[in-house]
Amino acid sequence: MSERLTQTSHPIIGTNIRRLRKERNLRATDVIAQLQLKGIKVNTGIFSKVEHGLNNPTVEMLIALTDIFHCDFNEFFQE
Repeated sequence: MSERLTQTSHPIIGTNIRRLRKERNLRATDVIAQLQLKGIKVNTGIFSKVEHGLNNPTVEMLIALTDIFHCDFNEFFQE
């Protein structure tokens, strides 16, 4: 079972995922396709909910996103 990080009333992780994606001029569908190629089970609905703080990302998803965004893991937790 995949471990999930919980976003509470302040969805900092999702906000940072969206920021990093936009800074790199990537569409959500491009990121989703890359995640799927890395074996992450995600679709547009799940990814949208993660970005909006309504669904919690798995640790595996965040690790894959560090590779896709070429960033440090800590970028997801920046205030």
